[in-house]
Amino acid sequence: MKELTMEQWEKKYLVEAEKKRFDRKNNRPGRGLEDGSFLGDIKDKAGFTQQDQALRWGARRGTVISRFSSKPASSPPDDEAGGSVASSSPDQALASAMSRGGSATAVASPPEKVAAVASPAKPAGGASPAGMNLNYKPPEGLKIDTSEPEIITRDIKKVARYFGADLVGVCKLDRRWVYEDGNIPEEYEYAIVMAYEEDYELIKHFPSYISDAATSMGYSDMAVTNTYLTSFIENLGFKAIASGNDTALSVPMAIQAGLGDHGRLGFLITPQFGPRVRLSKVFTDLPLVVDSPIDFGVTEFCAACKKCAKLCPSQSIPYGDRTTEPINLSNNTGELKWRVNTESCRIYWGQINKPCTTCMACCPYNKPNTWPHKTTRWFTDHARWADPFYIKMDELFGYGKPMKQGDLDKFWKEWQP
Repeated sequence: MKELTMEQWEKKYLVEAEKKRFDRKNNRPGRGLEDGSFLGDIKDKAGFTQQDQALRWGARRGTVISRFSSKPASSPPDDEAGGSVASSSPDQALASAMSRGGSATAVASPPEKVAAVASPAKPAGGASPAGMNLNYKPPEGLKIDTSEPEIITRDIKKVARYFGADLVGVCKLDRRWVYEDGNIPEEYEYAIVMAYEEDYELIKHFPSYISDAATSMGYSDMAVTNTYLTSFIENLGFKAIASGNDTALSVPMAIQAGLGDHGRLGFLITPQFGPRVRLSKVFTDLPLVVDSPIDFGVTEFCAACKKCAKLCPSQSIPYGDRTTEPINLSNNTGELKWRVNTESCRIYWGQINKPCTTCMACCPYNKPNTWPHKTTRWFTDHARWADPFYIKMDELFGYGKPMKQGDLDKFWKEWQP
């Protein structure tokens, strides 16, 4: 693995310096779809039973849990919500973040349907039922010392991981990735980008509600961690805006923050978990040290593989080379990448009345982060000429195949979370 300068990264993706920001009104992957709720029907069939459905939707409950207040991520926090408060120490900020929710965006599926979150009734005196004051505000105007941004960045990453993120990176807020209607004030110069691992064992059980539960849990983790981290930063005396799938594009920011690279299936591919992650961001004016993009062989491997394209039920993933040309209005423009037909993908979701995780599950990078697979990933980085051999071995070992009905039948008996 090697780090890339931003100039090298720009050259790899041919990003236009003055590229037009994406207009979200064109983000209509469900174009022509009558019902985009993807609730799913309960069936007398393993993987789709009432219990499987309960697991799927229970895992997503964190996005709408009532103890977190919700406000648009495209708007900066106001004073009443703690946007300009300060903290006397990181320890005090940590304690406050644990005891109160900050600003969080509840992310629902589909992304354009954001669930409303009701504010819980406040006990007398602002205290929680346990007696802890949830309206904590440190002394006004007090900020932590920012003379050593390296230490602040180190601590922010530790806190983000403690709050639930599996991977954390920092990049400058590149406004080319902010949606055309995104409203992020100029003082927000940095983006903290976080990735959340989706459970490998559950993802293997595709296509079923069981695999969807792993994705749902990722969305819940996003909402919870964004809430805690936003509150922490606000209590350090700085501003923070939480963002899930809204406000700005997550994948290019995650690449710039050094979390991974872009794959044929259109997702971020990380060295640790492959494409099996969800992404969130927190925008802030807190001075931080940015990370560098990385190159660990994904582009070359995906060019040779095409497994996700072959197994895609709706044939929405391209077989050809990367291109700067969009497929339809739902594609962003100006970057050299593999472009997925998200509209036909989402229409297929409507046909099966559930999200599809086939491309993520079948990807050869989707493996447990164990030593045997780490070793294989090392070779895909350092001996890229042998990519066809690694792809063949992945097939021979039987990875990435849809779960057989007999194995779905055994899930609840054998599952060991």
